[in-house]
Amino acid sequence: VDSTDLEAAFAQVEAENPAIAVLLEPMLGVTMAPTMIEASEKINVIPSQARLKVDCRVPPGRGEEHALERIRAVVGHDGLSVSFGETVIGNRSPIDTPLMDSIRSFIKREDAEAEITPVVLPGFSDSRWFREAFPDCVAYGFFPQSKMDLFEAAPLIHGANERIPVEDLGLAARFYSELAQETLA
Repeated sequence: VDSTDLEAAFAQVEAENPAIAVLLEPMLGVTMAPTMIEASEKINVIPSQARLKVDCRVPPGRGEEHALERIRAVVGHDGLSVSFGETVIGNRSPIDTPLMDSIRSFIKREDAEAEITPVVLPGFSDSRWFREAFPDCVAYGFFPQSKMDLFEAAPLIHGANERIPVEDLGLAARFYSELAQETLA
């Protein structure tokens, strides 16, 4: 597959490993989740308009224009007014940093064969606020875990039955403690 053809590359991943494709797809473009709707204030009144609030996430380097393009592709143009209540530009931290070196070091001590694989987080974290306030801030959404694999953990995030194994909580606590000691020493 041509490495510049994103659709063909994704189709190949989807054919070879559908579980990975489910996790990968939201990392590749604008995602939207309608979360709130309002219309009439009375049950027996047909409203002349309705308002839909959508949680929209954009990849690093993308912004409102990409979100608007995706919205128009999904719902069209007719009778639609779009406004952004909060503008968030997708952002990221570089991967060649002392912090990433410390993360790699911890992981190698835990599992000599493990590798760090940076990914685009299709969610939202407080890292966004730190990067905005401190432009040189390096922040990763890293949480080490070994007892629950990615395919089991990902669907639980922010779900009704969100959970992690106690062993993974202990691993993460040890990681953050060692990371602070190593990087702040």
